[in-house]
Amino acid sequence: MLKWKFIFCFLFVLGFLNSQTIQEYELKLINNLEDVHFEKNHDKAIALNEDFKNVLEEAISKSEIFNYPFDSLSQFMSTAISPDGNFRIFNWNIELSNQKQHYECWILMKNLEILKLTDFKNDIPEIEYSSLDANSWFGALYYSIIPKQRKNRTVYTLLGWDGNNMFSNKKIIESMVISKKNKIQFGVPIFKYPDGKTKKRVIFQYNKQSYMSLKHRHARKEDYLIFDHLMPPSPHLEDFADWYVTDLSFDAFQWNENEWNFKRNFDAKSLKILKRPFNDPNK
Repeated sequence: MLKWKFIFCFLFVLGFLNSQTIQEYELKLINNLEDVHFEKNHDKAIALNEDFKNVLEEAISKSEIFNYPFDSLSQFMSTAISPDGNFRIFNWNIELSNQKQHYECWILMKNLEILKLTDFKNDIPEIEYSSLDANSWFGALYYSIIPKQRKNRTVYTLLGWDGNNMFSNKKIIESMVISKKNKIQFGVPIFKYPDGKTKKRVIFQYNKQSYMSLKHRHARKEDYLIFDHLMPPSPHLEDFADWYVTDLSFDAFQWNENEWNFKRNFDAKSLKILKRPFNDPNK
């Protein structure tokens, strides 16, 4: 008799989970993520984050999740879909001591396979020239996904933000490819500079009291990544990126066949594709 009661309870709970709508899951995810963000104790925040991930995994089991808009949840985390419709990201952060950040990112493929990234906190030598994978991901919050065809495969350029620490923020231009077996590689050499150097990702660091815009724009049949030029407020601070601020000029990358080519002192205003003021640290 006890065995049958257990089976009944299991089927009841399973039926309840399956009966929840995607809208109900969205509300539950928002509530759980708010608990994570407001919790000041690190260990408790990590435990609450595990609860959030359990709910997210349940929600992902619903086939309609891939195209569901998540208008409310997207105010608390990134839920962007790649423009080519190949994948969707669920990307959020946990603030640690000294305003350092821990990042989570799940990449949901069209077939609902989940690729989970691990925020790799160890120092990586020459990070802008390093190849990384799902287990050594340079964590960030992504707000823009740009697919480009290169040598018969799609390379994705990701624009992201990192709260870094109590002194500075970072903006990241990342490159990513996904194999046919859904293996992820970060760091494709597509960021070309006039001196001949080619980076696999580009990282900008700037003072917490300053701001930096980094946007993708299409104008005159060309694709651009446009960003504020950063500089130290005085020459003796040149080696201290925590102090860097914008000087109100712009630089850019322009897509040219297979790579992004760097353009210094880019005249963004003449194209009317970037307007001031801009003071949103997440975009």
